[in-house]
Amino acid sequence: METQVLNAIQVALDGSADQKLKAQAYEFLNQVKGSKDGYDTALKLLSTSTTTSTIPELKFFLYQVIEENVEKLSQDDSYQLSQTVFKILADYIHHDIKDPSYLRNKLAQIFAKTFTQVYLTINPAFLANLLETTQSKNQLSIDYYTRILLGIHSEIGDRYIARSPELSERNIVLKDAIRSKDMSSLVSSWFKILGDNNSNSDEILENTLNIIGQYVDWMEISLFISPESINTIIGYLDRERQRNATCDSLIHILSKKMPPQNKLELVNLLNLTSIISSIDLSDDLEFAEHIAKLANQIGEELLIVLGNSPTLFDQVNEQLYKLWPIVLTLLAHEYDDVAQNVFSFIQSFLGACKKTPQLYSLELLSTLLNKVITKMKYADDNDNDDSDGGGNGNGGDDDESERLFAEFRARLKLFQDNIAILAPNLYIEAIPVVINESLFSEDKSWNKLELGLFELSNFSDSLKMNLINAPKSKLVESAPFKIFQEFLVKLIESSIVLEVNNPHIQASFFEIVVKHYSHLNAHENRSGLLLRILEIFTSPLGLFNSNERVRLRSWYLFFRFMKLTKPKMDDEGLIEQIVVKLQPLLIIKAELPTCTEPDDDDEGGGVDVVENGNFNNQQYLFETIGLLISLIPNSLAPLKNKLLLAVFSPIFSDLEKCISIEDKEPIIVLQAHHSLMALGTIVRGYDYEANLKFSPETVELVDNAAQVVLITLENFSKSESIRDASRFAFARFIPILKNSAMSGHLTKLITIIWSSPGLKISEISDFLSFLGQITHIYRKDENVYQLLNNFLTPLFTKVFGILERPVSEDESLRPDILRDKTLLKKAILNFVNALIINHLASLMVTETNKNEFPSIVSNLFEYAYDISDTSASKLAILQLINLVNVFGEGGKINDDEDIYGQALPAVAGIDQFLMEKVVNLSFEVPFQKQEFVSSDAQYRLIAQDIAMLLKTYQQKKGETFIKYLAAYLTNMGLSQDIMNTFCTNLVNFDVKDFRKYFVTFIGQMKGEK
Repeated sequence: METQVLNAIQVALDGSADQKLKAQAYEFLNQVKGSKDGYDTALKLLSTSTTTSTIPELKFFLYQVIEENVEKLSQDDSYQLSQTVFKILADYIHHDIKDPSYLRNKLAQIFAKTFTQVYLTINPAFLANLLETTQSKNQLSIDYYTRILLGIHSEIGDRYIARSPELSERNIVLKDAIRSKDMSSLVSSWFKILGDNNSNSDEILENTLNIIGQYVDWMEISLFISPESINTIIGYLDRERQRNATCDSLIHILSKKMPPQNKLELVNLLNLTSIISSIDLSDDLEFAEHIAKLANQIGEELLIVLGNSPTLFDQVNEQLYKLWPIVLTLLAHEYDDVAQNVFSFIQSFLGACKKTPQLYSLELLSTLLNKVITKMKYADDNDNDDSDGGGNGNGGDDDESERLFAEFRARLKLFQDNIAILAPNLYIEAIPVVINESLFSEDKSWNKLELGLFELSNFSDSLKMNLINAPKSKLVESAPFKIFQEFLVKLIESSIVLEVNNPHIQASFFEIVVKHYSHLNAHENRSGLLLRILEIFTSPLGLFNSNERVRLRSWYLFFRFMKLTKPKMDDEGLIEQIVVKLQPLLIIKAELPTCTEPDDDDEGGGVDVVENGNFNNQQYLFETIGLLISLIPNSLAPLKNKLLLAVFSPIFSDLEKCISIEDKEPIIVLQAHHSLMALGTIVRGYDYEANLKFSPETVELVDNAAQVVLITLENFSKSESIRDASRFAFARFIPILKNSAMSGHLTKLITIIWSSPGLKISEISDFLSFLGQITHIYRKDENVYQLLNNFLTPLFTKVFGILERPVSEDESLRPDILRDKTLLKKAILNFVNALIINHLASLMVTETNKNEFPSIVSNLFEYAYDISDTSASKLAILQLINLVNVFGEGGKINDDEDIYGQALPAVAGIDQFLMEKVVNLSFEVPFQKQEFVSSDAQYRLIAQDIAMLLKTYQQKKGETFIKYLAAYLTNMGLSQDIMNTFCTNLVNFDVKDFRKYFVTFIGQMKGEK
């Protein structure tokens, strides 16, 4: 097999080998790894070739084979492996075979795994033998020694590796055995290695420090703690190659669990605060991060001591007093990566101060607050006002650095908020000073101004959350609130945002004024302030900003600002100026994605595309334009209509161009889609004004828009995206056109959409929702009633046909198909609900639709029985309750508000049919469905709805229903007492109590625990 393995390795490594041959080689090598023969061959090859040159890739593979089989070996084989690996190591040392690090690490892993198999019973001298290999002080032997010990820790002591209970138990036993037999000699050897720092390599010294840090976690700490050993470790803080590992080891030593008094003695013994304070951190960022972690650990441990033993307050506070200058220096470090390593201690300290106020002084909190505020400022890394700037120490403006700095700031803000809670007066005095100096001084550097805006927003948040603990009833009248309002007004009236062309300043300004619109609404100079903000919004610094991020964000914020403040728009010149100014931003230019393909499901051959470009953001502008025009008083009606026509006309022209192009390529479809969406969005904005009286001219303009939509839909009826956009637009037109002759438009819209080829299930669901909206708005319109009357039967027939169609094998593998059918079922149930609650149940039993009515009722019961979808089942039961309420005595429509119901004949037999089916449903669902468990929340809700169904029928039919129910329950086999109790409770309990009783009844009868 040796020859086969060698040949396979050569083929696998040969870049020019045939791919099929290479695949066979890999397959063979994988088989070798998992076989005992392969293991024997690998061990033989290694043990016989230690003195000869071996291809590194071959050696690594042989190591892999052995490592993969270690835990499968018998005791004899494990013993043999233990002897062999020590022999291999001895040969390597003797012949000074210096393999690459990855090969040494792999051999160390084999040693570590072998150790776990042999140490307890087969070879208790394993560690002693390993230590003996270092007696010659040969660098290679010591190197392997440290690597193997690191591997052993990884196998048995690393707490971050998840292990099975069996392995965890084994590792406990192994660690106990090491403690009792070898730990003392091992620790002694480590300090000898560290003591001989001139002879040992940097890598050996670093590995040894790591070993101490790792093993101290699970060994007796007294072995590591003596003045001599501590001095040895700390001495390595002066060695550039080992100082990071030294910090890590000291952190492990500090975090060792021990009684509070002992931990305090350890901190005193280490005396790290004195040592750290004398270290120069300016030349090595990575070392500064490690020192910060070490300082943080010291602080965390001191707070743990205090938390566990408050009587040690004086000693802990003395140590914290020494530590704080170091923490504050690190917090102020120019690089955020260093500063954030002391965040954990600061957070814990401020939390501890709430329980132990004597921990802090106002001087400390004031110093900490100043450091925190300074650290919140963007770095002075770019003086160009047009720059985006960057986070502290990052020096860039990419999205990732912005995100990281935002997270960094958020944590700093938390510290600031905690200080506000601990010392409200200090906070109230300090923050306004910072805001004033940052925003309104002569220094107009962008990062200082940005800090002022950031702190202004923070100040508002802290007042809103009442961190200053003012009386809630007096909070709005308090001095801090008035200070904030003064700052806000001063900011708006100032020229800061106009003078400093920086995206951070502009973005922050717009965010602040929108966030605090309520302060502006209540201000005595409300009108002037709002117009000032409008001026800035519509300037090159807002909606026309050259920075895309600020520009697009301002489009949304402008919409929010207008919607929230609804400024009085009675200056004709200003209004027209704003609309004219915004018109260049309203030009629609569709952008196709990189790759667009026709949808295979589109039987009509239409091409649908996904959104690309800025149109989604642009819609905020269209909606704002509509809102702005609606705010013009009716006394200026000619202006309103002029401006509405001005924004409609370019879109009409756009659509006319799209229609005139014969080749409806994807970009044309997308352009038409955007134009239709824009029309609907403008009108949606226009409709924000509550109870607005629409002038005839406005209604006429919107009616024209509806006709344009229909013409476009006729020409693009094969495109799903155009159908969606047309529905969207009509849904926004309806509130304005509801009192006009809208039924003709709706008839055409519904006809075109419903007759379009390739309607998807999801689109039908959306269409049903649209019909539900029409049902609600036009419930008293005779024309729309007739429209729905003519459409109902084909609608239900098609939907039920889709839902009844079996899922094909291919469709069963597509969760989207199953999901769409589930949503369609809910959509048709919601549509039935819309008919009934809008007093149009008569539509289901007109002469036109009465033949479809039995199918509707039958499907309601079918969906109610299907509890695999509990939400649809509940919805179906709700419709059955509606039917019971709607149909009165003899099957007549029993809804006084259904103006067409009274003229219709009664539905023969509906009373008896519903009663029988309702009773069957009420007991078959909970008692015949094995999965129905009343303790399950979803099934319990269904049980409660069934209870409501029974109660509704009892209230409608009275004694007739009770007699039928009693006979049914008796036939079920219930005893007379149980039957009487059930019927009595149904009559006497109200709905709430009967729902509770019915759930309990199900549980008892099914014997649920």
